[in-house]
Amino acid sequence: MARLVGAVFSGLSALSIEDVEDIGDVIVVRASTKGDEVVCPACGTPTGRVHAFHERVPADVPVDGRRVLVRLRICRMRCPVTKCARQTFREQVPGLVERYQRRTVRLGEQVRSVVRELAGRASARLLPAIGIAVGRDTAVRVLMGIPVPDRTVPRVLGIDDFALRKVIWSRPKSVLDVQHG
Repeated sequence: MARLVGAVFSGLSALSIEDVEDIGDVIVVRASTKGDEVVCPACGTPTGRVHAFHERVPADVPVDGRRVLVRLRICRMRCPVTKCARQTFREQVPGLVERYQRRTVRLGEQVRSVVRELAGRASARLLPAIGIAVGRDTAVRVLMGIPVPDRTVPRVLGIDDFALRKVIWSRPKSVLDVQHG
C-alpha cells in the first residue's frame, strides 16, 4: 500500500504521508514534514526547536480527474539566537509549496501552462474538466503573473517598405458638394 501511495503521490516525496482519504470528488492526503532541522530565514541559524504546529491545505495535481487537497502539518519554529529579528517562523517545504500559495508548485505549473495557451475564459472552462478548480478571474491573474521573456535590443533596424511615388487620396464628393458646386 505504501508503494502505491508513493507512486501516485510522488510529488509529495518531501513529506511523510500519514493517510489518504477518499471523499467522493475530493481526495484528501494527510501529511506532515519530516522534522529535520530548519534554517532561520533572518539569521541563517539552523534550529530544531518547535514552537507550535500549523496546518496548511494546498491543492495538488488531480488524480483520476478528482481534486487533491493536502492537509499539511508544518511546524512553527523558534530561532535559538536571542537577538534575531524573527523569533518564530514557519517551516517551509521547498519545491512543494511556496509562501502564501494555496496550490503546490507542480499544480501551479500546470495551471500556468494551460492559461498561457488558452488565456482567460477558455482555460477557466477547460481546467475544471481535468479536475482543477480555477475561476475566470484567477485564470486572468495567473496569466498576468507570467513574466514576459526578455528580448534583446536589435543593433540595426531595417526599413522594408518604401514608396516610389506619392499617392494622393481625394475624398468622395458628398451630395451637398454636387448641389452647390
